[in-house]
Amino acid sequence: PEVATVDTNGVVTAIAEGTATIAASIADVEPALCEVTVAKIPSSFPRKHLIEHFTGDQCGYCPGGMFSITEYVQRQNTPCIWVSHHYGYNNDEYTISESKKIGAACGVNGAPNMAFNRTKIMGTTIAFHPGYLSEMGIDETIASKCENEAEASVKINHTYDATTQKLNVTVSGFVGNKETSEYLLSVLVKENGLIGKQSDYNGYSWKSAGFKEFLHPCVARDLISTNPLGDTINVEKQRYSKSFTYTLPAHFIPENCCVVAYITPLSKKPIINAEE
Repeated sequence: PEVATVDTNGVVTAIAEGTATIAASIADVEPALCEVTVAKIPSSFPRKHLIEHFTGDQCGYCPGGMFSITEYVQRQNTPCIWVSHHYGYNNDEYTISESKKIGAACGVNGAPNMAFNRTKIMGTTIAFHPGYLSEMGIDETIASKCENEAEASVKINHTYDATTQKLNVTVSGFVGNKETSEYLLSVLVKENGLIGKQSDYNGYSWKSAGFKEFLHPCVARDLISTNPLGDTINVEKQRYSKSFTYTLPAHFIPENCCVVAYITPLSKKPIINAEE
């Protein structure tokens, strides 16, 4: 009990660093035992950055935007997580209502666009054209902001039952700020390799010319969390944990899917860390 306590609903609360054993019993059944380790809160957290990309079918510029982001990610010393929202050009079969709300919050008014941790870059709006990454020096500007340490950690544990297609996800972590007790947590499913029709656009210097079918990467397929801009989570003693249950739709290809989670302050920006 000096390390962890458990209430009548089975909720375990960390008290101090160490290891505790929790037993559950009923009637004449042999007790079930669970060992719980309360870890020391780290002094720093590894950083991952979130790129939110806004695109759509039939967009002639969008394949070029995807190449620009791909090349940018490959140049980075710190990991970047890429999520594509089919919003900003026209609605297509991969557009979801949550992407529309995220795009509107980022000030998206066309495609391709992208947002980096939902922060402004070089005085632009939150969202900006991915072509500017190299053309206007935004690459270097972002690189100067790419800290290797984050304000919070994000860890994803999940199980998936292929028979029922049920996904159980628990996102947990620590926060460095001892004074803040609430944050926003977003959890979504993205899928790779979705085919979209693109215009055969020949008038631009990027690599988009000639595409008729294009494999869209990292497409946001559905939000597991309730609120498009994040569910409120409570932090106790610098720790948080939230569990979700989600059934993967039959038309999703599980081996192409990935769970993404990211955390923000209640102000909804910037994104302070992410994991996939």
